This record gives sequence, C-alpha cells and structure tokens, in this order.
Amino acid sequence: MADPTELNETGGRYEAPTLSEEFLNALVAELDNDDIVGIILGGSFARGEARPYSDVDIACFVRDAVKLPQKRFFYRNGRLVSVAATNATDIQSRLTNPERAFLFTAGRRRVLLDKDGSVTRLMQEIDAFNWPPLQAVASRNANFYLMIAAESAHKVLNELVSGDELALSYAVASLFSQLTLIVAIQRGVLVKSDSTYYRQIEESVGLDSIWTRYHRIAAGVDTGSADVPPLVARGIATLHLYQETANLLWSILEPPQREVIKQTVKVIEEAGLL
Repeated sequence: MADPTELNETGGRYEAPTLSEEFLNALVAELDNDDIVGIILGGSFARGEARPYSDVDIACFVRDAVKLPQKRFFYRNGRLVSVAATNATDIQSRLTNPERAFLFTAGRRRVLLDKDGSVTRLMQEIDAFNWPPLQAVASRNANFYLMIAAESAHKVLNELVSGDELALSYAVASLFSQLTLIVAIQRGVLVKSDSTYYRQIEESVGLDSIWTRYHRIAAGVDTGSADVPPLVARGIATLHLYQETANLLWSILEPPQREVIKQTVKVIEEAGLL
C-alpha cells in the first residue's frame, strides 16, 4: 500500500494533502458562468505532489471572444486558490512560442469541466506537443538574449567594484535569471513545475558540469571560497556562469551576437575579479 506521507526537507514526514471531490465540485460551481467553456486543475495537486502549503491552481477556459480576466486569488477551506483565465487562442500561442512552451507543456492537468469537448481536445494537443519544430527559433532567441545579458554582466562588474551590496544583489538576480532562461529555451527543457525548474536545467547540462557548479553558487545553494563574502561569491559565480553559457552556445552563436558576447567574456576575464 502506498505511503500517504512524504518526507519533508528536514527528513520528517508530513501528510500529503489531497483535494476532495466535494471541494473541487464546489469550486467549479462557484467559478462557472456563461463565458466559461471549461475548467481544469493544474499544479502540484494535479501531479499528486502537493505539500502542506501548496496552492490550488485553477485555469478557467473562456470563449475566444471574451477578454481574459485578471488572475485572482482567494482562500477556500484554508487553502489558497489561484484562478487564471485562458482560451484556445492563448493556448495556441503558448505552443508556438519557445519562451512560453517550455514552462507550460510538461505540467499535468485534470479537466474538471468541459462543456463542449474543446478543453479535452486542447489538453490532448498539449500532451502531443513536440519541441523540435521550435528549436530553430529557440536557438535564435537564446543568441539574442545572451547578447542582451551582456548589459547585466557589466552591471555585476560595476557593483562588485562599487561594493554596493543591494545593487549587487539586484544585478546578480537579474543576470542569474537571464542565463537560466537562455539555457532552458536553447536546450528545450520542458519544465514540470516551478519547483523543478532549476534542477531540470542543471540535469540537462549535467549535475557535475562546471556550468551547474557556478549556477548553484550563483543561486546561493552552494558556497564559494570561504574567504569571500557570500554575495560577492554569487556575483563572481554569475560572471563565470555567463562565460560557461557562452561556451555552451558557442557553436550556434550568430555573427552579430557572437562579437558582443565574445567581447563581454573578454571584459569579464580582464576585469581581474574572478
């Protein structure tokens, strides 16, 4: 028989939460209206991986002619419920855009309401998603984004020199996020959830790779040199991460971007901070 508990981060156990059919049916009844054609449950509860503080991810499918309402949040039975709205046009856009597809297509979903069968068909289309047709666009975008990230690399260099810790913290976070996204879309990593985003990308590059080593230091998960302040170590790691990301993408870099990226790597090396 399956163990109904899960190990928490400290090695203890917690009761794995579930949602009753009564709770889900009540949510559907509350959210349904004439503009809605379907409702799905996503996130950790749909995957069967919910934890004590997991929110309930709901997506309402509205008719294409209806303007998408703003995402909203509320509590029901002590649980945070997040409600997003989408439609067929929005889904089609996600499936053809690398930056949206990689964060969207791998998640599990459960259909709670489908008035005309269209939501089930869309879920089948998502399940059949194939990344290769997007690879060329993804690689071009990664080229461009790595060039743009040169500005953030310069900001990290500036703040390492200035000693402004808050400014350095912002610059590190910005460059770290950019480089993570660049590698994710170039490699076509289909992310299952926010919680596995970093881990899946590190696994794709290699858990023992130099890129992953610097990624983990930049994230603050691992530590750098003991005689270097943690934030400074993270800043230095993001600069190394820029260099390693350039190495990963070097064979596909296009001439206009390649020159900027090559020069940025040179500036980082000559700064004498690594």
